[in-house]
Parts: sequence; structure tokens; C-alpha cells
Amino acid sequence: MGYPNFSPKFISPKPIFSKSNKTPHLASLSIVNAIPIPHKLLKRTTEFTECRQSPTPPLLSVVISPDPVVSGNTVTFTATGSLNQDVPDGSDLIAFFGDSSSSKIIGDIKRAPMCDGGCPRAGAQFTKTLDYSDVPGLPNPYDIVVGVVKNTDVLACAVAINV
Repeated sequence: MGYPNFSPKFISPKPIFSKSNKTPHLASLSIVNAIPIPHKLLKRTTEFTECRQSPTPPLLSVVISPDPVVSGNTVTFTATGSLNQDVPDGSDLIAFFGDSSSSKIIGDIKRAPMCDGGCPRAGAQFTKTLDYSDVPGLPNPYDIVVGVVKNTDVLACAVAINV
């Protein structure tokens, strides 16, 4: 990854009976079960994995809402993790979108300070949220990058590729 430092008409309310034995036909159920469901309608969760850089920074656990992301709306990123070092003062939680084919950033890099109320300590679990308002128009597919950074140092990271 080269980035810089997501028909009711067949259902009858009344059972269909055979004239001969008054038992429901299974054919109507088979028709409903055989209707293909387009891939995009299947409920899925965006999966985040380790960022590809060396050395590999610790993985953040990230949940987004709504999932999938909707262009023009606000998405909330909730990142949870722990580091083997104290989070330095002035560190931020960041989130951005990228074009999977060109590796270019789409829209803005959004930031939320990590040290409001004190900086997370080494080994202590932290949870931080970031609201990304007015999500830009996204290509198909796109990537999402979420990280904890201090200037250009990546302290923790997670990426969802080809969403």
C-alpha cells in the first residue's frame, strides 16, 4: 500500500394447499429460497488488518458506524488498542480514505487528539473515537486507514483494503 506516513411478492401470507391432500406446497418456499441476493445487499462488517510498513506498528481494533460508510454522511471510527510505550503528548488518532488503484488519499485526513484527559500509558488499553463528517465520494473499491500518529511517526495502525 503506497499511502503516505466498505422480492416480497413471492411470499404469500396464506399457505398454498394441494387439492388432493390439503398439505402446503414446498414449491413456493423453494422459489423464495432460490432468489439470488446481490452481494452488496448482504450485511457485512468492514474488516481491518495490520498496516503494511516496516516495522509493522501495533494493530488497532477499529469499528465504524455506519458500516458500510455512506458518502456525504458522517462516519464514526472507534479505535481500541494498547501500546508498549506511552502515547506521547501531541499524538492524534487519524482516519482517511484512499483510492485502492492509485494509492492516493481521497478527501481530508481527519484528526482527534489522543491525550485529552491524559495520554494513554504503555500497556493500558485505550479507546478513542473520531467523527469524520461529510465523507467524500468514494470509488469502488476504496481503502480506509486509521492510525495513532505523532507527527510522521506511526504508533499504531489498521487498514481496510478494497472495501
